Amino acid sequence: MKKDLLLVNPPITLEERYGSFASVGSQAPPLGICYLAASVRKSGYSVEIIDAPALNIDLTHTIKEIAKVNAELIGLTASTVSIYRASELAKELKRIGIKAPIMIGGPHVSSLPRETLEEFKEFDIGVINEGELALPKIIACHKGGGKIGDIAGLVYRNGEEVVLSPPRKTIEDLDSIPYPAWDLLPDLPNHYKPSPHSYLRLPSSSLITSRGCNGTCTFCARPFMGEKYRGHSAEYTVGMIDHLVKVYGIKDIMFYDDNFLLDQKRVAKICEAILRRNYKISWSCLARPEIISDDLFNLIKRAGCWQIAYGIESADQEILDHIKKRVTIERVEELIRKTNEAGIHSRGYFMIGCPGETKETIEKTTRFITKSGLRDFHVTFCTPMPGAELFDTAHHYGEFERDWKKLGFWDPIFIPKGLTKQQLIDGHRRMYRKFYLRPSIFLRYLFKLFIANPRSIIDITQAGFYVAKYALGGYMKKRIT
Repeated sequence: MKKDLLLVNPPITLEERYGSFASVGSQAPPLGICYLAASVRKSGYSVEIIDAPALNIDLTHTIKEIAKVNAELIGLTASTVSIYRASELAKELKRIGIKAPIMIGGPHVSSLPRETLEEFKEFDIGVINEGELALPKIIACHKGGGKIGDIAGLVYRNGEEVVLSPPRKTIEDLDSIPYPAWDLLPDLPNHYKPSPHSYLRLPSSSLITSRGCNGTCTFCARPFMGEKYRGHSAEYTVGMIDHLVKVYGIKDIMFYDDNFLLDQKRVAKICEAILRRNYKISWSCLARPEIISDDLFNLIKRAGCWQIAYGIESADQEILDHIKKRVTIERVEELIRKTNEAGIHSRGYFMIGCPGETKETIEKTTRFITKSGLRDFHVTFCTPMPGAELFDTAHHYGEFERDWKKLGFWDPIFIPKGLTKQQLIDGHRRMYRKFYLRPSIFLRYLFKLFIANPRSIIDITQAGFYVAKYALGGYMKKRIT
């Protein structure tokens, strides 16, 4: 039976997304298109999802699956990292005679709507930012012959001209959106899991319970989900947890909110509900380094929180101020200490190569990650992405290649003044070497192997091998020469 809408996550491999760190990359459910599918279905239309990365299918196979559905409309999702793969897919669909209009959504087109449709002629419509309200209207317009330009928040073609419709307001009541359509994905427990350092047990899944962020960081494309924080209610969030636990047997959850702990009253209600249900689940979350009460630390620990990943970025205060992080190193150190004292793993997210980075600041951050008490860490190269303030200002602070094909987090494409690309790569490897190749960290992961299930043992072992190989690569080469 012909579907009204087919939503596709285009084929892209872990190697393409994570480079040398493919073995530690995550295969998370595409919650964005799951929310979209649920909203379309709520409006009375038929919808299907093809998640090519989870199915591990290539472009040819993906095209065959799309052709089988024979949908009225096709929607693709893409970040900047995957936009060329999405365009390749759309171009091939046009070539073989697929007549359905092809829509593109996601962070890239939301940040550069006009430029995206001008660059990629194979996209017919772009959905900017949130699409839950727009997609049912597009389907209705397609079926009834209405004017596409009357729908807010789109970029579309009018002959040879690329046109922007009026902007759409953000969705204030997130609870008005139905739960993600997990049932339209491949088998959730078996096709998806976070990276090895982000889950405690399997099966594991992820949730996003809020949109927007209270931060002002220059490297973050905040406008994509709005610059105002909006959260699902505690009741709605617990309902999603209930669904994952009861329907899919999920034992571990990663909250991928930009700042899950921001609304501490909401978090407390969620934790109290988990405790009342006596769920034996573990969970982790992302958070900004902000004030968190001791009582909340104790509560989230009792409710199953085993790890908090803080966005720290750098140990140099001038760099933090420059990228508008709005945090002090002293506050970060205090939070790491409190997190550890509560029996929760503290994980730090860092970036190397921010504006103002020098050999001295790289060394300062390297010392910090080993002396601060962090239980785990992760570092990427500072990459100005479309939609971020830094994307437009990076050229003032160094060399920046704006080529969309090169934008990723695993190869430096922004080189701050006074540094070279090789110095950034060497510093990146040295951070991994200094942190992970310590006896205490080795023993911690060795203990994790003893309590892990067979699938986790393979994940952790592979990840450890490739991280060590990367960290020692440049170092051993220098020693030999």
